[in-house]
Amino acid sequence: MNIHQICVEHDPVEDRVLLRMNTHDKELIEVWLTRRIALQLLPALDQLNTELVAKQTGVNTPLLDKHSKKLMADLVHQSTLDQSNFSTPFQIHENLLTGPRPFLVTHLQASMFEHAGLKIELAEKVASSERQLQLTLDNELLQGFQHLLTKSVEAAQWKHAVTLSLHDDGPWGSDFANVTRGENGYLN
Repeated sequence: MNIHQICVEHDPVEDRVLLRMNTHDKELIEVWLTRRIALQLLPALDQLNTELVAKQTGVNTPLLDKHSKKLMADLVHQSTLDQSNFSTPFQIHENLLTGPRPFLVTHLQASMFEHAGLKIELAEKVASSERQLQLTLDNELLQGFQHLLTKSVEAAQWKHAVTLSLHDDGPWGSDFANVTRGENGYLN
C-alpha cells in the first residue's frame, strides 16, 4: 500500500498513541500503539534509521564507528524533516482498511526493506481475534513517522512517567493530574 499522509497523536483517554495513515487510494488505516509498543519502537526506529542511512549514503565502512554513523543519520533526519510538509491537516477518509475499530498492536517486527526503507509487520493478537498488517515506509516517511511518534510520546509524558515512580508524591505520582492532549502531528 502506498502511504500518502500520516497522523500520530496521543489520546489521553485511551492512554495510547493513535497512528492514522491515508493511502493514495484514499483508504484509512488506524492503529493503536500502547505505551510498551511505542517505547520499544522508538529506539528500534533510531537504530534501523542509522543502519539505513549508512547503507544508502555509502558510509557503512569499517572505518566509521557507530558514533559517526549516528551523526550522519541525525543529519539526514534533520534535512528530511526540514523538507517535509507537517502543516497540511490530516484528512480522514471513509474507507477504513482496518475495519470499524483501530488495529491494536500487540506484537511488531521492524526490519530494513531492500536498503530503501523500513518494513514493519504489526500483529493484533487478542482473545477474540487475530489480525496482521504490513507497512513499508520509504526514507522520508520513516523520518517523519519517527519524528511524530517521538513528539507523541513526549506529549504523553511516558518517558517522564518512568522516573515519576521513583519519586512518587502519592499513589499516582505528582504529575498524574497534569496530563494534557498534545499537539497534532501531520506528515504529508
